[in-house]
Amino acid sequence: MQKYIFPLLFALLLGAMLASCGDGFDKDGTFTYLLPQNVNTLDPQTASGESSWIVISSVFEGLCRIDEDGQVVPGVAKKWESNGDNTEFTFYLRGGAKWSDGTPVTADDFVFALQRALRPETATPSVDDLFVLKGARQVYNKEIPESSLGVWAKDELTLVVALEKSYADFPALTAGSHYMPCNRAYFEESAGHYGLSSEYLITNGPFTFSSRYSWVTDAGKRAIGLSRSSNYKGPHEVRPAALNFLIDYDDALLDDPVAALVNGNADILTLSSTLAEQAEAQGCSVQVLDDAVTGLLLNPRAEALSHASTREIFFKTLDRQSLLDRREDKDSEEAMGIMPNCVVWNTSRYYADGARLYAQQDDTVLERVPALLEMLELEQMPAISVICPDDPESVDIANGFLISWNSKLGNAFNIEPLPEEDMKARIASGDYDAALYTLRAGGTTPYQVLKSFESTSYPSLLEDEAFDAGLHSLSFELASYRSLETSLMDGYIFYPLFTDKTYYVTSPMTRGIAAAPDVSINFITAKKKG
Repeated sequence: MQKYIFPLLFALLLGAMLASCGDGFDKDGTFTYLLPQNVNTLDPQTASGESSWIVISSVFEGLCRIDEDGQVVPGVAKKWESNGDNTEFTFYLRGGAKWSDGTPVTADDFVFALQRALRPETATPSVDDLFVLKGARQVYNKEIPESSLGVWAKDELTLVVALEKSYADFPALTAGSHYMPCNRAYFEESAGHYGLSSEYLITNGPFTFSSRYSWVTDAGKRAIGLSRSSNYKGPHEVRPAALNFLIDYDDALLDDPVAALVNGNADILTLSSTLAEQAEAQGCSVQVLDDAVTGLLLNPRAEALSHASTREIFFKTLDRQSLLDRREDKDSEEAMGIMPNCVVWNTSRYYADGARLYAQQDDTVLERVPALLEMLELEQMPAISVICPDDPESVDIANGFLISWNSKLGNAFNIEPLPEEDMKARIASGDYDAALYTLRAGGTTPYQVLKSFESTSYPSLLEDEAFDAGLHSLSFELASYRSLETSLMDGYIFYPLFTDKTYYVTSPMTRGIAAAPDVSINFITAKKKG
């Protein structure tokens, strides 16, 4: 028997050596992400903005996650089931899941989180998509007590959710930050400080704060440092040892983002298709998400475009086919409306029914131009400028707008190509007339796309109380979503042209970072060259 021991030990040792060497990428690395904005809170029920959501998706975990393919996958819930008409869902939580302080994550943590999110004083930014829960609108309006909400803990590891009406895609909503758990006792002990610093937050995600001082808010040094949570229990082992989210960093990193990735100063960035191609040629990996729509965005707050009839004329005099022909990416499809391909309704693509929700080309609007000019006391149509990304294809598409308008409206119009960061800044500040704009989904449900036009969204694309009220009164039926889409179409705010993509590019020194259509970044299985 002894003669087999040494060969066996050798085989085990060799296997361990091979596993450790593998492809040259090891676990226990430290990863860096450059946040686009400041983070004011990491309270999932009150946070807003891309930066907060990216960090929250690492320190918290909801019932479900959205993966890189836009599919709903297990989070704290290891599985779920629905009744026959999708009006009630039962989620079965993982045994052994814990908060960062060692207390168990239970079904009551989700019950309390949803009750708290529906308190008007909480001011949850995405409260509207909670109204699919049975009784949620009445709880929010204080017509019934929180205890009457259609969410209850059957036992410590079983959560039951009753809905107002059938909604097959409900599990996707539970990946949203406001659906994430909140420990009732800890929240009450925080006395109003919950989520405002690393000192007043416990987490249940794959990463947690490295120390009580790891969220640095000093001007010029702002950053959030995370380390692997020893209490996390999920479907995969957490490989990275630490994450560094930088809020303040040298602008030169974004002046040459490809170099930042190649040099390892950043581990993942979103780049234009042109820069993504350059990065790939230098050893970077590229993940492509079909999660966006590109089209013409008109600014209703710009003086020249404040009247809807003016915006209508600019939309309806466009030569749509000529614009579509200018797209070099032949895999890109014509957009049927504002919803990207990743958005689903009743488990199918949102426009599977063949709907076309965009302003139809109609040159008869030119007959109304004289009356419009008289009303506006103008001699000719206002000469607007179109800002666009400074790559050749975008400039060519923007030129297509000008060709249509110059020939039909008897005026000269301009384009202003801009670097990506300058383009974002101009949109965010509202300093533009028109833009060739890429609208990202922000998730896989139609609500998340429509919310991009809410007055409180960043950047603010539309400030309209009627639209906000419509979003607040959604009934979670296809007709309800389509009604809001139609109001946007009739307001002539965004003219969708192409389905589009987001290019996430990772450093050659990393493997396993995954981005998802809900703007989350999953570092759980990431590895790094030693």
